[in-house]
Amino acid sequence: MRWDTKDAAESQHRIDIRWLKKNNYLRPGISGTLSWSRGDEQTGWIRYTMEHDRMNLRYRYRRSGEEWQDIEQSVYFDHTPCNYGGSRKWFLCPHCHKRIAVIYGAGKYFLCRHCYDLTYSSQQENPADRLIRKARKIRKDLGGDDSLTDAFPEKPKHMHWKTYWRLRDEATHAENAGWLWIAEKFGIHF
Repeated sequence: MRWDTKDAAESQHRIDIRWLKKNNYLRPGISGTLSWSRGDEQTGWIRYTMEHDRMNLRYRYRRSGEEWQDIEQSVYFDHTPCNYGGSRKWFLCPHCHKRIAVIYGAGKYFLCRHCYDLTYSSQQENPADRLIRKARKIRKDLGGDDSLTDAFPEKPKHMHWKTYWRLRDEATHAENAGWLWIAEKFGIHF
């Protein structure tokens, strides 16, 4: 990771409209509580109520050293038509009014990641991190452990040999290129 990093979207409280739809929470009249936790510790919660055109949020917020504030916020919906009928629901960012799928609680209000200038963790990786992550992902996809020190996973039962060898070559290339980048960066000569 770089030292000049921005806050990562993954580290913020977030509400994903796709998750709400999948769990059938987008119907008008539905209300409840959403909560977030890290390990066994709850890190935040909000109350919500769904209406036809918006999601109403009620929660408490405070900056460090300040008093708690009761916040009421409405996040409106937009719709786009789907190719085979029906429509897809989106949030409209309360600040910039962009159509988005996820809103983040990185400050006093839930807004899009662009308004909070958030990036994804993968955007802050150096080339070696990306290459090593790719090699680990291939190992896990093949049913193995993501440790680069373990033996490479065996071919899964119904996979073609040609596919297996291609993935193995990709993983090996990514791993070697990642270590080479690190060696060059730190002036290590083999």
